[in-house]
Amino acid sequence: MTDRPRILLVAGGFPLASETFVREQCLQLVEREVDLDILALRPGDGTWSDRERRAGLSGRILAANIDRPISGRISRMPLRFVSRLVRDPAAALGAVHPARGWRGASGQILEIASAIGRGGRYDAIHCEFGPMGRIMLEVIDAGIVSGPMSVAFYGYDITRETQKHGDRVYDRLFERASLLLPNSQYLATRLQKAGAPPEKVRVHRLGIRLDDFPFVDRGGRTGPPILLAVGRLVEKKGFEHLVRAMRLAGDRSMFRGRIVGDGPLRASLEDLVESSGLSDRVEFLGWRTGREVSELMAEADLFVAPSVTARDGDMEGMPLVITEAMATGLPTIGSRHSGIPEVVMDGDNGLLVDERDEQGLADALAFFSDPARRMHAASAARQVAEDWFDSRKQGDELLELLGSMAAPESGDIRG
Repeated sequence: MTDRPRILLVAGGFPLASETFVREQCLQLVEREVDLDILALRPGDGTWSDRERRAGLSGRILAANIDRPISGRISRMPLRFVSRLVRDPAAALGAVHPARGWRGASGQILEIASAIGRGGRYDAIHCEFGPMGRIMLEVIDAGIVSGPMSVAFYGYDITRETQKHGDRVYDRLFERASLLLPNSQYLATRLQKAGAPPEKVRVHRLGIRLDDFPFVDRGGRTGPPILLAVGRLVEKKGFEHLVRAMRLAGDRSMFRGRIVGDGPLRASLEDLVESSGLSDRVEFLGWRTGREVSELMAEADLFVAPSVTARDGDMEGMPLVITEAMATGLPTIGSRHSGIPEVVMDGDNGLLVDERDEQGLADALAFFSDPARRMHAASAARQVAEDWFDSRKQGDELLELLGSMAAPESGDIRG
């Protein structure tokens, strides 16, 4: 890789409020003086932080909108085709070639080509989530960009996607990508079971900015302890089981619950809290910014991540919010789900329970009602965050991984 490597990072949408880890990766690359382009396949819904403004992330976005109404895409196709034809005839023809299938015929590839502009060769093309890797194969085969490609996997893209589309959905991607980067050992195993070559699979854990989640000394606190749960209010987060566990724990646990997040299950969860007689003990705080979540973690005494496998196969990868909580010294109760047991060490920095085990979760809440047990787990929780999830360390590792693809022996993805 050159002294100032040219890297294309491909995101489904950018900036997204729910994908702070992607934004942190971009910041880490920019801070390492990478010539970074960010291809956003859809518009983002997030606002810029001061740090992101200083880094100039907004000026690095190549904005496509592959989900704009098909009539809009098709109406733009003639002009986009001619514009690309003048600059790069082979890529223009490649973008609409029958081999591109419906993405070519519907104008999606030309939409991406228009956003990318100059295109050309990148030292590395890094795709966030498996489906983005599949899309980029078409862009590369159309001749719009070239370079070795890595694909990061975070959860649904190897669990729900394979259940929905079949175990062979990534066969072509597995063959063509240079690196496959799951964020947990569990997902690495799932990738290999789905046919990924083991030599291409490398676990790369996501990083957090530790300064944003400082350690909190919770000794000497008075009043009822607070448990915190954070995430979208969807089935895989398992919040309904937390509510039922609080009811089962009864007087054995004095925790007051705060649930941060929003989503389609909010109304049903609020109804469950009311019917469980917990309206005075559980509050729903809705969506909060990263800074606000950090402040809520500082006020909390316990973190709970009761994740489950959803009926459609959707699963977590390794929820980054767990490591954020651990950074502040919060012991965590987590389920034996996906990569969570790789971080929550049972009996050390937290406790593990089986998925949907509401009685086990109730017992864990009762266990951590003892302040001494929470204090015992606090330093171990912080140590995990420092050792494995410091974004500076993970930024160095990511750049090293991307650089390893650009070595001459790794070859070009276009072959």
